[in-house]
Amino acid sequence: MSTALPAPASPIAAAARPLAAPVRRVTLLEDRAQVRREGQAPALPPGSHRLVITGVAPVVADRTLIARATDGARVLEARVVRRLRIGRAEQRPDAAVVAAEQERLDAEARRLRLEQRLGQVRLAHTEQALSLVIDGVNRELLFAAAFEERWARDLDGFLAAARELRERQRALGLELQDLGSRRAVAALHAPEPLSALETSIEVEVLVDGPCAPTLTVDYMVPCALWRPAHRAALLGTTARFECEAAVWQATGEDWEDVELLFSTARPTQRAEPPRLADDRLVVQRRQEKKVTVAVREEEIATTGEGADARRSADLPGVDDGGETRTLPAATRASIRATGLLHRVPVFAFEAPAEVDRIARPERSVLVHLRSKQANTSPHPVLAGPVELLRESGYVGRGEVGFVAPGERFVLGWGADDGLRVRRAVKEERETTRLTGKQTITRKVTLALSNLEPAPATFLLEERVPVSELEQVKVEVDPKETAPPARADAQGIVAWTVSVPARGTREVTLAYRITAPGSVQGL
Repeated sequence: MSTALPAPASPIAAAARPLAAPVRRVTLLEDRAQVRREGQAPALPPGSHRLVITGVAPVVADRTLIARATDGARVLEARVVRRLRIGRAEQRPDAAVVAAEQERLDAEARRLRLEQRLGQVRLAHTEQALSLVIDGVNRELLFAAAFEERWARDLDGFLAAARELRERQRALGLELQDLGSRRAVAALHAPEPLSALETSIEVEVLVDGPCAPTLTVDYMVPCALWRPAHRAALLGTTARFECEAAVWQATGEDWEDVELLFSTARPTQRAEPPRLADDRLVVQRRQEKKVTVAVREEEIATTGEGADARRSADLPGVDDGGETRTLPAATRASIRATGLLHRVPVFAFEAPAEVDRIARPERSVLVHLRSKQANTSPHPVLAGPVELLRESGYVGRGEVGFVAPGERFVLGWGADDGLRVRRAVKEERETTRLTGKQTITRKVTLALSNLEPAPATFLLEERVPVSELEQVKVEVDPKETAPPARADAQGIVAWTVSVPARGTREVTLAYRITAPGSVQGL
């Protein structure tokens, strides 16, 4: 909102002028969108003029409205105006015609339903009267010399009336079905209903001389968001990676053929200092020194190879690697205000891939195909889901973390059905009587099988515990481990194994955990 400026001495007052200012650019944020409209006004004489932009989203945030003018015009004031559209006269002509036809069909259907209910009552009364006539004839027939003519006349009259009422009920049912079909067809061809709340932007501009200024209006709207979505295809030793933006918007205004920008900025996020708490020091008696240990699972924190993908039951936020980024869409797009998903391409790249197979029997008995490739695009790959395709078609979905330009990342492409790994663990515990030294020996046996008609080579990984205390030692037994292998700093033991065609192979890992008697919790 700009401060009102003094008007010239003799302004030329004019009525509100409509201004065609369609949406030109939309910057989508994590939970909202910034919309820019732009349009050129008709030739304006000197003075103050009011320009009106219609079709604005009703949920527009009034405080975010900013208007600018060029070509010798100045913006005095910009405001959002909302009006209710509830009357027939306020509807569009085509919508009014369709609404009138639907109301006529509804009125005709109500009349036929009323007639149908009255016909049902009359039919019930007629059938009841016919039953009484038949009962009376049966009682009098015992004492009559012949079948009287009045009986036949009464029976024929009531039977004809019941037959006529049933035929009319059937005809009314067919007419109601026809009206329902015509009502459905009219609703199908009806234009999209207008929002009951019509919103427009009114801009007061001051023109110094005759000109046709260009007006630019920016504002923020909720009910719009985007998230990264990717698609990857593995073609031999080449990986093609396509980055897309999944867009949803239900703002009440359609974005037709607009320039889209996708930003990771979080305008509503605020930073708070940490809370300070008192550190209380107390004196206590010296206790006997004992070490209590606990075994816990810990993820290996690494950088690179897209390893920071996190699962969430809710829709996750946009991970930008700690730096606000803006990605432009590859093409202009049209996003309707339906709340449905729209996928917009952002960028794509191809890179050579290192393809291999890996097995982690502690997690799965399957052997998985994976590829390592680099992000060869100038843009980062944001964390999000990945649709995986191979030469055979769609193979599933995965996830990828934040990948910087030039960084390598890993993709999994499903399991190899011909390879299996069976894992068995045997554990022995021993404690010496004199010193209380504890020894835990574990032996992991991995049985590998290959059902394919060709030999298979893959990477096999197992893990051993990693001790954080000098009292507890973990050592791999080189005599019992076959083939020989060592554990790295994270406790991962890896072998590159080859299994013959339609054959089997066995891999053994043995390690020993030793600790003194003062250690508890093993």
